[in-house]
Amino acid sequence: MKKIVFIILLLGIYLSSLVSQEATLKPEGHVFDNLKDEYKLVSYFISTNQRRYYRKLDEKNKWEYISAFWKAQDPNPATESNEFLLEIKARIEYCNQHFSHFNKGWETDTGKVYIKYGKPFEVLKLNTGSGTKFAQKEYQIWKYRIKSYRTFIFIDLHQNESYRLIFSDGDGTEGSWADWRSYLGNNFSEDLLQ
Repeated sequence: MKKIVFIILLLGIYLSSLVSQEATLKPEGHVFDNLKDEYKLVSYFISTNQRRYYRKLDEKNKWEYISAFWKAQDPNPATESNEFLLEIKARIEYCNQHFSHFNKGWETDTGKVYIKYGKPFEVLKLNTGSGTKFAQKEYQIWKYRIKSYRTFIFIDLHQNESYRLIFSDGDGTEGSWADWRSYLGNNFSEDLLQ
């Protein structure tokens, strides 16, 4: 049902883009005042085709597209507030408090995964072993097991708590580095991913 509503809203945006209108300021019900940041956040959730469509829109219709996206995610449209958007705002705040180092926390690899999926079911904090590209680096394995089965590995290559995503299983939009095992060492056991 949400997909149908989203498609109808997108069709309305497309038709309205055919009529020349002036760009307006950010509508209500968004996270950021900046269209670039708002799109970056929404891009965590949308497909490649949806991103292509978005890039063809003018500024006003980009805001409308994003509004339609947030409305389509609302789990209870009968209420005044959009609970999904409120949850995303809370996750951004958490990410900015816990994952900010050189970038805003919500823009980091760990922040992106946390915003998409929330708090992991389990987090393993480990150190790389022998026979690695970089010895004695901290890494984390995040496991999600409640609604879906997803696993992510993040490594702190520069020892500044700015973890990079090197492995993803169960999320088709997040890729793994081809040589991700070589960063973890000879004693890494794939049983840790279960």
